[in-house]
Amino acid sequence: MGPLHFSDLSLDIKRTVINFVRDHERQSDLALRNFDQHQIVRPTDLKNLCLACKELRDITTPILYRSIHLFVGGPQDLRLSAFLGASNPGVPHVREIFLRLEKMVLQDKHRHYHSDDSSEEEEVEESASIPARQAQFTVRLLLDFLPRDILDVFSWQNWEPLSVDNFLLLCNKQRSLRVLEIGPMDRPLTPVLEKFPVIFDKLTELNSIDVYPDTVDRLKASQKLLQAKPDIDHLCISTGFEYSNEDPDDLHDSSTRPGLISRTLFSHMQPFDSCKPFNLKNLDLDTIELRASPPMVIKFNVLEKLEIRNCAGAEVLFAQLSKPHLRPSKLRSLRWMDDDKSEPHSLEAFEGLLESLSGLETLHIYINRMRNLPKVTPIILHKKTLTSLSIHSQQTRDAIHTYSEEDYDKICTECSQIRQLSIMFPKTTVEHAVPSPEFLVFRSYTQKLHNLRTLNIRRWPSTRESFIGSFTRIIPVLRLYEHQLQRMTQHIFELSDMDAKENGYGLGNRSHLAVVCWGGNGKTRHDSNDKFKLKQIPFVRGWKLDPFGDKSMLAVQTIWRMVQFVEPESDILNHSLYDMHDIHQGFGL
Repeated sequence: MGPLHFSDLSLDIKRTVINFVRDHERQSDLALRNFDQHQIVRPTDLKNLCLACKELRDITTPILYRSIHLFVGGPQDLRLSAFLGASNPGVPHVREIFLRLEKMVLQDKHRHYHSDDSSEEEEVEESASIPARQAQFTVRLLLDFLPRDILDVFSWQNWEPLSVDNFLLLCNKQRSLRVLEIGPMDRPLTPVLEKFPVIFDKLTELNSIDVYPDTVDRLKASQKLLQAKPDIDHLCISTGFEYSNEDPDDLHDSSTRPGLISRTLFSHMQPFDSCKPFNLKNLDLDTIELRASPPMVIKFNVLEKLEIRNCAGAEVLFAQLSKPHLRPSKLRSLRWMDDDKSEPHSLEAFEGLLESLSGLETLHIYINRMRNLPKVTPIILHKKTLTSLSIHSQQTRDAIHTYSEEDYDKICTECSQIRQLSIMFPKTTVEHAVPSPEFLVFRSYTQKLHNLRTLNIRRWPSTRESFIGSFTRIIPVLRLYEHQLQRMTQHIFELSDMDAKENGYGLGNRSHLAVVCWGGNGKTRHDSNDKFKLKQIPFVRGWKLDPFGDKSMLAVQTIWRMVQFVEPESDILNHSLYDMHDIHQGFGL
C-alpha cells in the first residue's frame, strides 16, 4: 500500500480537519471539544483553502460566504455584479448580510460652495444625497439577484432611511429571515403595511425583532410586526424621539397610565393585566423611561440575556426584578450602560439585583455620574460562572473610579474563570521604564486569571507636558506614544507567559492571553490636559526572528476590526459595524 496523501482522505475527514485547523494551532482542549463549522474565522485562511483544491473549495465556500459585510453607495458598488454573478459558487450559501452606507466626499473643483447663491446651496444638498440614492438602487439589485429564502439576517446598519420598497421586497423574497429590523424609512410604512396585512405572516422562521421607533408611524408599524410574531425569542426596543421632530409629552409610562410607546407598540395586548406576555430569552431596552412598574407584556423570569442602555429610572426595574416572582433565574448575561442619566440609587438597586441572581456568565457595567464603583461582594457571588467582566464608572469627566488593590485582588482571586476583562487600571506614565507601583500591583493580580484571553486596560497611561512640548507636530508624538504602549504590552505578555510556565497552566509554552487593548471603545482622551483623543489600540501576539534565526514573541499593534479574527473571545472590546468605516490603524484625530 502506497503512502496516504491528504487528497486520498474522504470528504468528511477533510471537513473535520479544516474545522480543527485553528484549534490545533492554539492547542486549546476546550475549543477542541466544542468545535463547529465556523472554527476558522480568518477570511484570508478561508480564501487560501478555497484556492487549494476543488474539494476544499466545496467545504470552505459555505463558511466563507455565510456572513457578508458590504459598504454600498460608493465606487465599490461596481463590483457587486461580479459578486452576484452566476459563476460565483458562494452566493447560495449567503445567510447574513450587513450593509452600511459608504461615506463619500463629493467635490467639484469648478463649483464654489461658499457662495451667496442659494441655488448652489441646494445643489450641494442634492449632491450629498447622491450616495444614499445610489445605495438604495444597489440594495434593490442585491435583493433582486439573491436566491429566494436563503437569508437569516439582513441588517441596514445606518441612520439613513431604507427604502420602503426594498423593505417590502426583502419580506417577500426572504421568508426564511430569523432577524428583522424596523428602522428609518424613506416614507411612512404603516399605510403600506395596511395594504399588505399578511406580509409578516410569511416570515415563518422569524424569532428576533429589532425596532427603532422615533415617530408614531414607526411605532404603529412595529406593533403590526409584534402582533404577527408573538413567539419571538429576542426583542430590542431603541427609541429616538428626542432626536426627531416628534416628542410627545406622554411618551413613557407613568404610575397612572401606559405611555405612548407601550399603548401603541403593545396595543393588541390590552388590557395588560390579562394579556399573554412575551416569553423572551433576550431583551434589549434603549432610551426608555422605566420609573413605572415593569410592563406586564414581558415575562421577565425566563430571560437569559438582559441589556439596559440609557434608561432613566432603571433602579425601579432592578428593584422589581430582585423580587422572587419576577426574578430572572435563568439570566446568564447582564449589561447596564448609562452614559448621562445614572441616578444615585441606581447602583444600590443594581447591586441588589446581582445578589438575588446566580450563575451570571457576562456582566458589563458602564455608568456615569456615580460616586463609586459597584461593590465587589455581589460580583464574586458569580465566581463559578463569570467569564466576561467589564466595569467602568466615573463621577465627572476627570474623576474616573478605580478599585482598591484589595478589591481587585478579590476579583482576580475569586473569579478565576474570567476569560475577558475590561477594567480601569491605576494611573501610570509612559516616560519611565517601570510603571507606577499601583499599576504593577494590578498587573501582578491579573496574572491570577489563568483563563484570561482578552485584557482591556481602559485608562490611557499619561504623559507629561514636556514630553509633548518637545515636538512641533502631533504625529511624531502619537507614534512615540504607540511605541511606549507596545513596550508596556510586551512586558504584560512576557510576565503572563513566565507565570504560566512556572505554575503549569495555559498552552504549555505560554499563557492563554492573546489580546491586550488600551483605551475604551470609540475616541477617548488619553490625558486630562491633552487636546487630542485616541482610538482603542489593541495589541496581539506576533513573532520576531533574531539574526541567529531564533523565534520569540512580539506584541504587535493591529487594527480594532481585525482583533476578532485573531481571538474570537474578544467581543468585550465592542466589535461593532457601526464604527467599522471609521476605524484605521493608529489614532483618530
